[in-house]
Amino acid sequence: MAARTEIDVSSLTVRQLLRLSAQIVTELNRRGVVRSRNPPAGDLAEYLVARAYQGELAAPSVKSWDVQAGDRKLQVKCRLVDQDDRRSQSFSPFRSWEFNACVFMALDCYTYDVVRAVEIPVETVKTLAREISWVRGHRVNVSQIAGPVQGARDVTDLMRCALDDLGE
Repeated sequence: MAARTEIDVSSLTVRQLLRLSAQIVTELNRRGVVRSRNPPAGDLAEYLVARAYQGELAAPSVKSWDVQAGDRKLQVKCRLVDQDDRRSQSFSPFRSWEFNACVFMALDCYTYDVVRAVEIPVETVKTLAREISWVRGHRVNVSQIAGPVQGARDVTDLMRCALDDLGE
């Protein structure tokens, strides 16, 4: 038997559902139940990139890239950020380089609004990424995309428009 909720969420917009999700994760975090704020951020970021670039999402089994946009393969990395938290925050690790560019996206952890989004060519990503042996991959920190990056293209407004298109 499926569990019933006392809250009817069927009438909420996508943006309202995301904000509610953020509030729930925040409270679970405060209670020490969860340590990460990311779900459903990664899937949302991939969806926004696919819409914004008029591309197609890769099958879930594809490991090296997330969106096919024309002849380019895009990796998408997303992180929920708290603007008041100055701790170092890393995107999930890269374990392969079989993509043309990566779209890094920072979303506000309380609203899921796009804080920053930047597209960076794979060769530049390789120079930014630091090898972390215990994760068997290479990581880029959120702070590394906060300012200017050689060869990067700011796509913040593009991602904000894709998110706005989901409805308020």
